Amino acid sequence: MRALQPTATGSVDNDGLAVHYEVYGDGSPTVYLLMPDVIVHSRAWKAQIPFLARHFRVVVSDPPGNGHSSTPVSPRQMDDTVQIAGQWAVLDAIRADQAVLVGLCTGAGHALIMAGERPERVLGACAINPGVRLTEPLPHRIEFDFDEERESYEGWQKQNRHYWKQDWRDWSEFFFGEMFPEPHSTKQVEDCVEWSMGSGAEMLLLEYASAYRAQDIPTSRAICDAVRCPVLVITGSLDMCQNPRRGPIAAELTGGELVVIEGGGHLPQARDPVKVNLLLRDFVRRVGGAAVTS
Repeated sequence: MRALQPTATGSVDNDGLAVHYEVYGDGSPTVYLLMPDVIVHSRAWKAQIPFLARHFRVVVSDPPGNGHSSTPVSPRQMDDTVQIAGQWAVLDAIRADQAVLVGLCTGAGHALIMAGERPERVLGACAINPGVRLTEPLPHRIEFDFDEERESYEGWQKQNRHYWKQDWRDWSEFFFGEMFPEPHSTKQVEDCVEWSMGSGAEMLLLEYASAYRAQDIPTSRAICDAVRCPVLVITGSLDMCQNPRRGPIAAELTGGELVVIEGGGHLPQARDPVKVNLLLRDFVRRVGGAAVTS
Protein backbone atom coordinates (compact mmCIF):
# COMPACT_ATOMS: atom_id res chain seq x y z
CA MET A 1 0.00 0.00 0.00
CA ARG A 2 1.39 3.38 -1.04
CA ALA A 3 0.54 6.69 0.58
CA LEU A 4 0.40 8.30 -2.88
CA GLN A 5 0.05 6.89 -6.37
CA PRO A 6 2.19 8.27 -9.22
CA THR A 7 0.62 10.67 -11.70
CA ALA A 8 2.76 9.19 -14.48
CA THR A 9 5.11 6.27 -14.99
CA GLY A 10 7.40 5.33 -17.81
CA SER A 11 10.82 4.16 -18.85
CA VAL A 12 13.65 5.46 -20.96
CA ASP A 13 16.18 3.49 -22.93
CA ASN A 14 19.71 3.98 -21.66
CA ASP A 15 22.51 1.98 -23.25
CA GLY A 16 20.04 -0.78 -24.05
CA LEU A 17 18.60 -0.86 -20.53
CA ALA A 18 15.18 0.38 -19.48
CA VAL A 19 15.27 2.94 -16.66
CA HIS A 20 11.91 2.95 -14.88
CA TYR A 21 10.66 6.24 -13.45
CA GLU A 22 7.62 7.55 -11.62
CA VAL A 23 6.29 11.11 -11.32
CA TYR A 24 4.26 12.48 -8.41
CA GLY A 25 2.49 15.82 -8.10
CA ASP A 26 2.36 18.69 -10.57
CA GLY A 27 3.93 21.62 -8.75
CA SER A 28 7.06 23.54 -9.56
CA PRO A 29 9.99 23.09 -9.64
CA THR A 30 10.76 19.46 -10.42
CA VAL A 31 12.60 17.61 -7.66
CA TYR A 32 14.52 14.50 -8.72
CA LEU A 33 15.22 12.09 -5.86
CA LEU A 34 18.21 10.13 -7.11
CA MET A 35 18.66 6.49 -6.20
CA PRO A 36 20.81 5.95 -3.09
CA ASP A 37 22.55 2.95 -4.68
CA VAL A 38 21.69 -0.20 -6.60
CA ILE A 39 21.25 -2.13 -3.35
CA VAL A 40 17.81 -0.49 -2.91
CA HIS A 41 15.29 0.96 -5.34
CA SER A 42 13.25 4.14 -5.40
CA ARG A 43 10.97 3.06 -2.56
CA ALA A 44 13.82 4.22 -0.35
CA TRP A 45 12.26 7.68 -0.83
CA LYS A 46 8.78 6.59 0.26
CA ALA A 47 8.77 8.96 3.27
CA GLN A 48 9.66 11.96 1.09
CA ILE A 49 7.45 11.49 -1.98
CA PRO A 50 3.97 12.22 -0.52
CA PHE A 51 5.16 15.26 1.43
CA LEU A 52 7.22 16.87 -1.31
CA ALA A 53 4.59 16.13 -3.96
CA ARG A 54 2.18 18.45 -2.12
CA HIS A 55 4.40 21.33 -3.16
CA PHE A 56 6.49 20.26 -6.17
CA ARG A 57 6.66 17.77 -9.01
CA VAL A 58 8.70 14.81 -7.77
CA VAL A 59 10.39 12.19 -9.92
CA VAL A 60 12.15 9.01 -8.83
CA SER A 61 13.80 6.25 -10.84
CA ASP A 62 14.94 2.72 -10.11
CA PRO A 63 18.63 1.84 -10.40
CA PRO A 64 19.90 -0.71 -12.89
CA GLY A 65 19.28 -4.22 -11.66
CA ASN A 66 16.65 -3.37 -9.05
CA GLY A 67 13.01 -2.35 -8.92
CA HIS A 68 11.42 -2.11 -12.37
CA SER A 69 14.57 -1.13 -14.27
CA SER A 70 16.40 -3.59 -16.52
CA THR A 71 19.20 -5.85 -15.34
CA PRO A 72 22.72 -5.05 -16.55
CA VAL A 73 24.99 -7.81 -17.80
CA SER A 74 28.33 -6.00 -17.68
CA PRO A 75 30.10 -3.66 -15.23
CA ARG A 76 30.23 -0.96 -17.90
CA GLN A 77 26.45 -0.65 -17.75
CA MET A 78 26.88 0.24 -14.06
CA ASP A 79 29.45 2.99 -14.72
CA ASP A 80 28.45 6.30 -13.21
CA THR A 81 28.69 7.92 -16.64
CA VAL A 82 26.06 5.50 -17.95
CA GLN A 83 23.81 5.82 -14.91
CA ILE A 84 23.97 9.61 -15.01
CA ALA A 85 23.10 9.57 -18.72
CA GLY A 86 20.00 7.62 -17.75
CA GLN A 87 19.07 10.21 -15.15
CA TRP A 88 19.38 13.03 -17.67
CA ALA A 89 17.23 10.96 -20.03
CA VAL A 90 14.52 10.70 -17.35
CA LEU A 91 14.49 14.49 -16.97
CA ASP A 92 14.28 14.84 -20.74
CA ALA A 93 11.40 12.36 -20.90
CA ILE A 94 9.32 14.32 -18.39
CA ARG A 95 10.33 17.61 -20.08
CA ALA A 96 12.07 19.03 -17.06
CA ASP A 97 14.51 21.60 -18.39
CA GLN A 98 15.57 22.37 -14.83
CA ALA A 99 15.36 20.48 -11.56
CA VAL A 100 16.51 20.36 -7.97
CA LEU A 101 18.57 17.20 -7.46
CA VAL A 102 18.50 15.30 -4.19
CA GLY A 103 20.81 12.35 -3.69
CA LEU A 104 21.94 10.05 -0.91
CA CYS A 105 25.30 8.24 -0.82
CA THR A 106 26.15 7.35 -4.43
CA GLY A 107 23.11 9.34 -5.53
CA ALA A 108 24.55 12.40 -3.79
CA GLY A 109 27.72 11.93 -5.80
CA HIS A 110 25.61 11.78 -8.96
CA ALA A 111 23.78 14.98 -7.96
CA LEU A 112 27.06 16.86 -7.51
CA ILE A 113 28.50 15.53 -10.77
CA MET A 114 25.33 16.47 -12.66
CA ALA A 115 25.33 19.96 -11.14
CA GLY A 116 28.86 20.51 -12.37
CA GLU A 117 28.19 19.01 -15.80
CA ARG A 118 25.09 21.03 -16.71
CA PRO A 119 24.72 24.00 -14.38
CA GLU A 120 22.00 25.52 -16.55
CA ARG A 121 19.73 22.58 -15.70
CA VAL A 122 20.33 22.27 -11.95
CA LEU A 123 18.60 24.74 -9.66
CA GLY A 124 20.14 23.25 -6.53
CA ALA A 125 21.65 20.05 -5.19
CA CYS A 126 21.10 18.34 -1.85
CA ALA A 127 23.72 15.76 -0.89
CA ILE A 128 22.82 13.45 1.99
CA ASN A 129 25.82 11.58 3.42
CA PRO A 130 27.60 12.17 0.11
CA GLY A 131 29.37 9.22 -1.51
CA VAL A 132 32.35 11.20 -2.76
CA ARG A 133 35.80 10.24 -1.51
CA LEU A 134 36.79 13.49 0.14
CA THR A 135 38.51 11.56 2.95
CA GLU A 136 39.83 8.07 3.39
CA PRO A 137 37.09 5.48 4.03
CA LEU A 138 36.02 4.56 7.53
CA PRO A 139 38.51 1.95 8.84
CA HIS A 140 35.97 -0.86 9.16
CA ARG A 141 35.04 -0.51 5.47
CA ILE A 142 38.57 -1.46 4.34
CA GLU A 143 39.86 -3.54 7.24
CA PHE A 144 39.12 -6.92 5.66
CA ASP A 145 40.07 -8.27 2.24
CA PHE A 146 36.98 -8.24 0.04
CA ASP A 147 38.29 -11.14 -2.06
CA GLU A 148 39.60 -13.43 0.70
CA GLU A 149 37.64 -16.63 1.21
CA ARG A 150 37.22 -17.46 4.91
CA GLU A 151 35.95 -20.40 6.90
CA SER A 152 33.61 -18.06 8.78
CA TYR A 153 32.59 -14.43 8.55
CA GLU A 154 31.86 -12.09 11.44
CA GLY A 155 30.90 -8.42 11.46
CA TRP A 156 32.43 -6.42 8.63
CA GLN A 157 34.17 -9.54 7.33
CA LYS A 158 30.78 -10.15 5.71
CA GLN A 159 31.60 -7.39 3.24
CA ASN A 160 33.11 -10.05 1.05
CA ARG A 161 32.33 -11.32 -2.44
CA HIS A 162 32.25 -14.95 -1.32
CA TYR A 163 29.93 -14.29 1.61
CA TRP A 164 27.61 -12.19 -0.53
CA LYS A 165 27.12 -15.19 -2.81
CA GLN A 166 26.81 -17.52 0.18
CA ASP A 167 24.24 -15.61 2.26
CA TRP A 168 23.08 -12.34 0.74
CA ARG A 169 20.18 -11.90 3.18
CA ASP A 170 22.42 -12.21 6.23
CA TRP A 171 24.87 -9.69 4.75
CA SER A 172 21.98 -7.32 4.04
CA GLU A 173 20.58 -7.67 7.55
CA PHE A 174 24.00 -6.96 9.02
CA PHE A 175 24.71 -4.04 6.69
CA PHE A 176 21.43 -2.24 7.21
CA GLY A 177 21.61 -2.89 10.93
CA GLU A 178 24.84 -0.89 10.84
CA MET A 179 23.26 1.83 8.69
CA PHE A 180 20.66 2.55 11.39
CA PRO A 181 22.43 3.24 14.71
CA GLU A 182 19.30 5.05 15.89
CA PRO A 183 17.13 3.14 18.41
CA HIS A 184 13.83 1.64 17.27
CA SER A 185 14.82 1.27 13.61
CA THR A 186 13.50 -2.28 13.11
CA LYS A 187 10.97 -1.31 10.41
CA GLN A 188 13.51 0.70 8.44
CA VAL A 189 16.00 -2.17 8.51
CA GLU A 190 13.32 -4.65 7.40
CA ASP A 191 12.29 -2.41 4.49
CA CYS A 192 15.86 -1.98 3.24
CA VAL A 193 16.60 -5.70 3.49
CA GLU A 194 13.55 -6.53 1.40
CA TRP A 195 14.41 -3.90 -1.21
CA SER A 196 17.94 -5.30 -1.42
CA MET A 197 16.58 -8.69 -2.44
CA GLY A 198 15.83 -7.19 -5.85
CA SER A 199 19.51 -6.62 -6.50
CA GLY A 200 21.41 -9.40 -4.74
CA ALA A 201 25.08 -10.26 -4.86
CA GLU A 202 25.30 -10.29 -8.65
CA MET A 203 24.29 -6.64 -9.06
CA LEU A 204 26.51 -5.38 -6.24
CA LEU A 205 29.49 -7.26 -7.66
CA LEU A 206 28.85 -5.67 -11.06
CA GLU A 207 28.72 -2.28 -9.38
CA TYR A 208 31.97 -2.97 -7.52
CA ALA A 209 33.63 -3.69 -10.86
CA SER A 210 32.24 -0.55 -12.54
CA ALA A 211 33.80 2.88 -12.92
CA TYR A 212 32.86 5.60 -10.42
CA ARG A 213 34.53 8.98 -10.78
CA ALA A 214 34.48 10.03 -7.14
CA GLN A 215 36.78 7.22 -5.96
CA ASP A 216 39.81 9.37 -5.14
CA ILE A 217 40.28 12.56 -3.17
CA PRO A 218 41.56 14.90 -5.94
CA THR A 219 38.75 13.94 -8.33
CA SER A 220 36.15 14.23 -5.58
CA ARG A 221 37.38 17.70 -4.68
CA ALA A 222 37.28 18.72 -8.34
CA ILE A 223 33.67 17.47 -8.60
CA CYS A 224 32.69 19.67 -5.64
CA ASP A 225 34.70 22.65 -6.92
CA ALA A 226 32.78 22.53 -10.22
CA VAL A 227 29.37 23.00 -8.57
CA ARG A 228 27.93 26.51 -8.99
CA CYS A 229 24.35 26.05 -7.80
CA PRO A 230 23.16 26.31 -4.17
CA VAL A 231 23.96 23.18 -2.16
CA LEU A 232 22.56 21.64 1.00
CA VAL A 233 24.57 18.89 2.68
CA ILE A 234 22.95 16.67 5.32
CA THR A 235 25.25 14.42 7.34
CA GLY A 236 24.54 11.87 10.03
CA SER A 237 27.15 12.07 12.76
CA LEU A 238 27.08 8.27 13.21
CA ASP A 239 27.13 7.32 9.52
CA MET A 240 28.80 3.92 9.26
CA CYS A 241 28.91 3.86 5.45
CA GLN A 242 30.40 7.20 4.41
CA ASN A 243 32.94 8.96 6.60
CA PRO A 244 30.93 11.72 8.36
CA ARG A 245 33.83 14.11 7.73
CA ARG A 246 32.99 14.09 4.02
CA GLY A 247 29.80 16.11 4.40
CA PRO A 248 31.46 19.16 6.00
CA ILE A 249 34.19 19.12 3.34
CA ALA A 250 31.62 18.91 0.56
CA ALA A 251 29.74 21.86 2.06
CA GLU A 252 32.93 23.90 2.34
CA LEU A 253 34.06 23.19 -1.23
CA THR A 254 30.65 23.97 -2.75
CA GLY A 255 29.91 26.93 -0.50
CA GLY A 256 26.85 25.02 0.65
CA GLU A 257 24.82 24.84 3.84
CA LEU A 258 25.69 22.01 6.24
CA VAL A 259 23.20 20.32 8.55
CA VAL A 260 24.56 17.65 10.89
CA ILE A 261 22.04 15.24 12.41
CA GLU A 262 23.59 14.29 15.74
CA GLY A 263 23.20 10.58 16.39
CA GLY A 264 21.94 10.05 12.85
CA GLY A 265 23.09 7.22 10.64
CA HIS A 266 23.44 6.72 6.91
CA LEU A 267 19.75 6.87 5.99
CA PRO A 268 18.20 9.87 7.77
CA GLN A 269 15.49 10.21 5.14
CA ALA A 270 14.09 6.92 6.48
CA ARG A 271 14.84 7.30 10.18
CA ASP A 272 14.22 11.04 10.64
CA PRO A 273 11.88 11.82 7.74
CA VAL A 274 10.14 14.83 9.28
CA LYS A 275 13.41 16.70 9.77
CA VAL A 276 14.71 15.74 6.33
CA ASN A 277 11.42 16.57 4.61
CA LEU A 278 11.29 20.04 6.12
CA LEU A 279 14.92 20.69 5.20
CA LEU A 280 14.24 19.60 1.62
CA ARG A 281 11.02 21.60 1.31
CA ASP A 282 12.66 24.78 2.55
CA PHE A 283 15.73 24.27 0.37
CA VAL A 284 13.68 23.67 -2.78
CA ARG A 285 11.58 26.77 -2.06
CA ARG A 286 14.75 28.85 -1.71
CA VAL A 287 16.39 27.68 -4.92
CA GLY A 288 13.34 27.16 -7.12
CA GLY A 289 13.84 30.29 -9.17
CA ALA A 290 16.49 30.25 -11.90
CA ALA A 291 19.52 28.04 -12.44
CA VAL A 292 23.03 29.44 -12.08
CA THR A 293 24.76 29.41 -15.47
CA SER A 294 28.23 30.56 -14.60
